[in-house]
Amino acid sequence: MGRLFGILILTSLLVSLNGQVLFDDMGDRQRSTDLALQCMRTGIQQFSQGIEKMVTKKLEEVENVIETKISNLSRKVEKISDLITTTQTEQRLLKQEMESLTSKTDTLVNKIITNCADILNIYPHTRGRDGVYNIIDIKKAKAVYCDMTTENGGWTVVQRRVNGSVDFYRNWTEYKNGFGFADHEYWIGNDMLHRLTLLKPQELRVDMERFNGEKAYAVYSSFSVGDEASKYQLQVTGYSGNAGDSLDYNNNMMFSTPDQDNDRWSSGTCTTTFRSAWWFNSCTYTNPNGEYTDSEKTDHKYVTWYNWKNSVISLKSIQLMIRPRA
Repeated sequence: MGRLFGILILTSLLVSLNGQVLFDDMGDRQRSTDLALQCMRTGIQQFSQGIEKMVTKKLEEVENVIETKISNLSRKVEKISDLITTTQTEQRLLKQEMESLTSKTDTLVNKIITNCADILNIYPHTRGRDGVYNIIDIKKAKAVYCDMTTENGGWTVVQRRVNGSVDFYRNWTEYKNGFGFADHEYWIGNDMLHRLTLLKPQELRVDMERFNGEKAYAVYSSFSVGDEASKYQLQVTGYSGNAGDSLDYNNNMMFSTPDQDNDRWSSGTCTTTFRSAWWFNSCTYTNPNGEYTDSEKTDHKYVTWYNWKNSVISLKSIQLMIRPRA
């Protein structure tokens, strides 16, 4: 810009100086004007070129800065992308490890949970929560009713009568495999009874109730059932309670059903007379699997526990449950 002003001043000097004409003739004046214009054009051209160079340089600098920032940003994005990929891979591996660990844990827990006491030991929050749970019997789940309340809980209910909804006058195979529904009435099965009492020494508790609401119980400190080859022979000793010992007469007896008589009654068949299946001697003082009644009646074919009242009064409910001995 300063150079352009210089050219303009020079042009003025060429035209006049202190009011005196420097060139008298028109030719000189014209040449002077042309020279001034030429100088102005040259100056303007040089000024424009300078501006253009300056702008170009600034643009190049800005472009370089932008390219540098873009390059830095690209590297950061690439690092973040690598980090995300690594994190996703680690998460996938962690998920696989967790699934594997969960599977192993479930397998281990399933091996451990063979009765209701195991459930209570592994899951203490189930204490006081009676109901249906799954235990493992020969690598498969089986629904059973667990008493998690009585005497600190952990009882596996093996027989239950509450309302007469299930017929208990059944054959050998049905008693072998079990029948009924864990949330109502059922027999757990003689095979499973044998396995449960074989795995760990068990105690037996029998709870019963009359139709008038009166309750009683019998506990046996030792209870076991043999395998099918032994006809599921019963071993039961160590009575305590307030219901009277009605099982002592059945100790060492084999199991009998309507289609397989293993009792000691030479002149008859206990299963037919008592309308049930049980460890009959020459017959029995208790008949938990007998015929259910909807009110209190008196007959040995009904659900009874004779030594409680020294009478064969029918019971409103009865259940047999076992637990590993402490």
